[in-house]
Amino acid sequence: MITRLGMAPRTAGLSTTDFVEHWRTTHSVAAGKIPGLRRYTQFHPVLVDGRLPLPYPGFDACSLLQFDSLDSMDAGFSSSVYRDEVMTDEAVLVDKTRFSLFLGAARIASVIPGGTVVLVTLLRRHPALTSAEFSTALDGPWSAWSGGHEQYVSVGVARAGRQADVADAVDIRAFDSPEQALAWLTDEEQGVANDVRMAGLGLTVGRVLARTYEVV
Repeated sequence: MITRLGMAPRTAGLSTTDFVEHWRTTHSVAAGKIPGLRRYTQFHPVLVDGRLPLPYPGFDACSLLQFDSLDSMDAGFSSSVYRDEVMTDEAVLVDKTRFSLFLGAARIASVIPGGTVVLVTLLRRHPALTSAEFSTALDGPWSAWSGGHEQYVSVGVARAGRQADVADAVDIRAFDSPEQALAWLTDEEQGVANDVRMAGLGLTVGRVLARTYEVV
């Protein structure tokens, strides 16, 4: 199974609310028909008092798609459905010139149901570490979580015409509410301690508070 996260900023002039509504309705109908698609989850940004509660991560759209294989994924994105329907809608929804990509394999796959509040964290491996050492660094606190938890590591597959992965790992963990997620993130003995343990091992390159929406 290959997991693809696609990320892009919303089109200029679209409010976050209008963007999410279009993404959830019109766009999900088109993208949900991509051949070979096994799972399609949208991560809708959560607003607190009308604003993003965390620094802007570099994207508004963040979606997780799963296919049986890399070849199946490539076939889906070469299909007429993607070219004629999805790409047409993307042009009015997001700025694809600033698109970011992540292709990964699951390390932790406690699937999170739709409608769940999550923290999505993009991690970059410290250049002093090998991929194997980075995977080891993700053990312990970064792997221990009692709730819904998904974690993916880059498969590092290079192919002509495809950009490099924006991160080396993506960590997605579930919370009961936005308030609980933000409290955990800023608690010295919880989220802060997790980040401190990664010093010299990995760097957080983006983090978003979101609510999952299952399309497929």
